[in-house]
Amino acid sequence: MLATVMLCAACTLAPTSIDTNLLDYQGTPQSMEQRDAKGNLLIPAVYTDLGAWHGFHLPADETDFGAFTGPLIIAQEYSVHFSDALQRLALVDRLSGKSWSLAEATKQHIYSVSGSLVQEFQWPTLTLKTQSQFSDSRTAVVSTTLINRSDTQQQWQLHWQGQPFDSHPNLKDYQLIAATENVGNGVRWQLNPVREKWQLMLADAQYELLFEQATDIQINNSQYQASSQVITLAPLEQTTLRSAQRYFHTQKARKAAGVFDWSGVDGSLDANHSRWQQRLANLNRGGSMLDKRMAAKSMQTLIHNWRSPAGAIIHDAITPSITYKWFNGVWAWDTWKQAVALAQFDPQLAQANVSAMFDYQFDQHDSVRPQDAGNLPDAIFYNQDDNRGGDGGNWNERNGKPPLATWAVWQIYQQTQDLALLQRFYPKLVAYHQWWYRNRDHNGNGLVEYGANVHPMHVKQGVIDRQAIIEAAAWESGMDNAPRFDDSDDLQILSNVGIGPGATEPQLLGYSISQESVDLNAYLYAEKQWLAQIADLLGQQQQSLQWQQQAATLKHKIQTQMFDPQSEFFYDVRFNGERSWRLVEAGRGVEGWVALWAGVATDAQAKQMIERYVNESAFATKVPFPTVSADSPAFAPSQYWRGPVWLDQSYFALHGLARYGYEQQAKQLARQLVSAGEGMQTQQPIRENYHPLTGEGLHCTNFSWSASVLLLLYTDWLHQQSH
Repeated sequence: MLATVMLCAACTLAPTSIDTNLLDYQGTPQSMEQRDAKGNLLIPAVYTDLGAWHGFHLPADETDFGAFTGPLIIAQEYSVHFSDALQRLALVDRLSGKSWSLAEATKQHIYSVSGSLVQEFQWPTLTLKTQSQFSDSRTAVVSTTLINRSDTQQQWQLHWQGQPFDSHPNLKDYQLIAATENVGNGVRWQLNPVREKWQLMLADAQYELLFEQATDIQINNSQYQASSQVITLAPLEQTTLRSAQRYFHTQKARKAAGVFDWSGVDGSLDANHSRWQQRLANLNRGGSMLDKRMAAKSMQTLIHNWRSPAGAIIHDAITPSITYKWFNGVWAWDTWKQAVALAQFDPQLAQANVSAMFDYQFDQHDSVRPQDAGNLPDAIFYNQDDNRGGDGGNWNERNGKPPLATWAVWQIYQQTQDLALLQRFYPKLVAYHQWWYRNRDHNGNGLVEYGANVHPMHVKQGVIDRQAIIEAAAWESGMDNAPRFDDSDDLQILSNVGIGPGATEPQLLGYSISQESVDLNAYLYAEKQWLAQIADLLGQQQQSLQWQQQAATLKHKIQTQMFDPQSEFFYDVRFNGERSWRLVEAGRGVEGWVALWAGVATDAQAKQMIERYVNESAFATKVPFPTVSADSPAFAPSQYWRGPVWLDQSYFALHGLARYGYEQQAKQLARQLVSAGEGMQTQQPIRENYHPLTGEGLHCTNFSWSASVLLLLYTDWLHQQSH
């Protein structure tokens, strides 16, 4: 049945608010995969919601008006386009027999708001509005409304047509569609399985287009054409027709979802709309319109990168970027930073994101790495790797990631005051923390090193692969190619041997490089402080006291062994069996500022660092806090961790300044950062990192932890400013 209501002749067009047109979704894909040289999809952004694994764009060309271009689907691990426009719309006046061109409408409004993509076309006698929204994690609903603005009866008919792409540009022999069938009042495409580990991975995936109202559907190979019934509208009457696009990774998942229930759609859409309004209300704390919009864009970016459970991903989680080829998995230290930001507007999703990683915390009964009990994988994906019985290539257990999980859990607790959360995670966090001292403290001196796990890739023909282990250690730091991890003759690969959990004999627990890192030990100091607070809240005062005592001991070690009094900065410490020395000659890196964020520096040390190095020639560059000081011989402003600004490290540094009494300077630099970073306060996607001297956005687009930091800068400082 066609739902009809009466309304006044006035039509509401695109609203103006903090969440209108935050990102550029416009474009029409020309093939399954179109990327720039860095691996980003050419269309700047894709709209998805509720953890769905497919999403849409807005048309940029008038020939596509009325269609939501795409969809994009995530083929388990890789985002690709399923079609250029699966539902191209045509409008026919049945009284005159003529087609109405949407491009010739008197008024055209194509825009986005939180929760939907919208297109509105208005003529003197008619308004057509079509809107794309997600009703659940597998379903996007397109609602098309016709409004008779005249004083005479009208008759209309809507037509849709489209087809999927035939093949992938890098897989010429692969055909995407195995079969196309009419399913009741809709179309279902069965996708051909493919297991190209580094390009495309599909099992028995299916894509559906369903219509709510009775529709005439014709299928020709993989192409379809659909026509609505004739719609008669009395003067000032309106009607809405709806369709649903659903994507499933497997037939099993589709069958489990059951027959789509149209009766529940209104409630689902209303609930999601309310959810978005509440999120915006939680974030709208003041400040300029630019700052509010930046915060809302950051939130929207995080939601677009949200994936619901599928494959090996058991809990809802945030991925780094839906638009970058390699970032449709879940990383450990990305998760910790994302969760801190998510806690500001969706604590439940933040908790799920943390749970997604802890689902794979190793224990002493683990079939692959019982010696790593307490640690977690670096990255998890839809597919596990061959060591776990899967065929994925992106799942990574070669190394861990910096220990910030307790920070994440503590920040979620600050928003929820949920003691059950602390009770559930405390033993997991303790096991994670203790792993570092068992598996990465080679000389047992209480200062921990980055290193590598026992893994087939770390041994070549029975011999330790030096370069592979150095690579894994750098990955474990998160600062992949930072100068402090450059190979040199005095860098040793150390085998850590001990008795692991549940073992009775010494065994190889992993590897360390002969370098105690200031950021790692500062993170562990901060973790001890939070663990002490959690233990106290849980009534475990003796454990709380032990954490405090450990923290005090570690603090003294970092202050006395990692701070260089001549250059007045914190450095990693290289060691051998006879001596140790600070890596002063490697230059100053942003990791030194983590000591201030953690509160491990003395007041005098912090004062010396801030007054000597927070200037334009060192760390107060146009976009402040580059990963390598601008006066370092290793400074390379566009080379990943050798100079670009990574916003998480800027955030740590800014909070370090504020912690030691330089609050106003921190606020000023936060303002400088968001003003100078390309596109941070405009419609451009948020980037993985930024050129410190020009502000140019670098590398991956729509990057989650950058979005997290921008949101936190707003909630911590910028909302207080009227700039």
